[in-house]
Amino acid sequence: MRLRTRMIIIALAAAAGALLVVLLVAGPRLRERALDNARSTLFAEARLMARLVRPSLAAGVSSDELDRLVDAAAGDVRARVTIIAPEGKVLADAELSGDALASVENHAKRPEILEAREKGMGSSLRRSTTVKRDLLYGAVTIEEDGELLGFSRVAYNLSELEEQAAQLQHAVAFALLVAFAITAVLATLLVPPGMGSMKAIMEAAHRFAAGDLAARSDVQRSDELGELAKILNATSDLLQERLNENERDQARTQAILSAMEDGVLAVDYRGIVLVANRTLVRGLDLQDPLGHHYTEVVHQREVGTVIEDVLRTGARRAIEVEFERFSQTYALTAVAFPGESGAPHGAVLTFHDVTGRRKLEQIRRDFVANASHELRTPLTSIRGFVEALEDGALEQPETGERFLRKIRTHADRMTALLSDLLDLSRLESGQTPPIWEPVHPDEAAEDVLSSFAALARSSRVELGHVDRGAPRVIADSDRMRRILEVLVDNAIKYTAARHGDGGGRVEVVTGPGVAGGARIEVVDNGPGIEAEHLPRLFERFYRVDKARSRELGGTGLGLSIARHLAEGMQASLTVTSEPGHGTRFVLDVPARPEDRPGGSTPA
Repeated sequence: MRLRTRMIIIALAAAAGALLVVLLVAGPRLRERALDNARSTLFAEARLMARLVRPSLAAGVSSDELDRLVDAAAGDVRARVTIIAPEGKVLADAELSGDALASVENHAKRPEILEAREKGMGSSLRRSTTVKRDLLYGAVTIEEDGELLGFSRVAYNLSELEEQAAQLQHAVAFALLVAFAITAVLATLLVPPGMGSMKAIMEAAHRFAAGDLAARSDVQRSDELGELAKILNATSDLLQERLNENERDQARTQAILSAMEDGVLAVDYRGIVLVANRTLVRGLDLQDPLGHHYTEVVHQREVGTVIEDVLRTGARRAIEVEFERFSQTYALTAVAFPGESGAPHGAVLTFHDVTGRRKLEQIRRDFVANASHELRTPLTSIRGFVEALEDGALEQPETGERFLRKIRTHADRMTALLSDLLDLSRLESGQTPPIWEPVHPDEAAEDVLSSFAALARSSRVELGHVDRGAPRVIADSDRMRRILEVLVDNAIKYTAARHGDGGGRVEVVTGPGVAGGARIEVVDNGPGIEAEHLPRLFERFYRVDKARSRELGGTGLGLSIARHLAEGMQASLTVTSEPGHGTRFVLDVPARPEDRPGGSTPA
């Protein structure tokens, strides 16, 4: 069926429906209106009759005389008129006389009389038991100087009222039928001119609904169709602008979330994940978190407890959670997350990685404790020797001289410790930037080995150097030598401690490294290091064997200083070891440093 036909049918159906509704609604209202008008007329005529008979009632005339008066007056009002005494006796009636009037039952309990007695006037619609017809009654009181003389009642035949109402309904129905005919003619004549414009508007609407956001209607009319086309185009423009703005907001939000170093997780009131930024996905190794319940995404009891607490109360929560699986500690902050219109709030959590801070705090605490311990030991010894000298050891030259040597040894140890602490502080603060220059690793290795030759001989440790063609690199020669001095010194001491009778060997191997750089290895056949100690070997004051380290005169800072020296010139220092077979330290130096602040890179 074509749109034109459908529109005509719809218009006619709508008009017919509207007219039918009007007829159904107005029909009963017309009857009620007719009854209301009739009641008003009844009350007016009843009051007229009351004024007419009041003098006669006040004078106490007989019932027959009063009935004749009413009969004469009823011909003018064309209604049944009844005069009733206060106690309910019928005194006069327009349709009854003589014995018939005398035999009428008492009217005191009639509804209209009861209502008139209470309110001054009353009406009812009922069948008369006297004349056997349906009548509409209206009654008013007849009073003289505040005294109730009786009631004046007027009644209309209901069939006449129904006939009048029916005539009125027929007139209304005819008028509505004429209106329907006019509507049909107008619908047939006016629908075709607007069909082309309506079709154009519909085509534009279909294109827009299909996703063509540039679709617009080109209908130019001054009537409602033209206004509809303008509204459709304006709505399309507004929606296009809102979509563009929404895309920009989403892009900005996504960029912000992606750039954040903290993880972000947002869930709705059901616990379904709405947002999970890259930092969180990467840090917790999440797999496709969006659209899943948080219990399927983050398998950590503390996180679930915080989310449920915020979803239930809406209050802010902050805790620290340790993820043992990833060896990470996160500071979690959770707040309520606004839900969609009418929906309960969700929750948004930020995951701030505090693992490094916790490790740094632990290192700081260990450093304070270790530094205090390292300083307390020589100070205690010095204090003890000084007290012994004060107690008389000075009088024994040999004993006093031995004590003084011990005091000097411990003082030298504290001096070395403080010197290493100062060096470490300068390195960490960047006060001593590297000096870049061409360096031959094999020459640096020869210089260091030469400086330790005497110590090696006295310790009965063999020193060796193997050069495998190490290339020249741009580095800090002083830093490189200091690193090798720490490594070679430690290697000689620990190797000698194991091979006191000879057989110990320390070897420095220089050769090519990665990407044109150089590699320097310091290898010994000393006691080796257990694997559990290797990750912490470069920490300040960390000792594998605390007693032996102090006996050998170490401060516990050498390897930490060596690591900082290497990192300062963009090199790496690593260690491998096998207990009972020795240790290997590897220094990888790049061919030339990257351009970074804090040092001068040669051209």
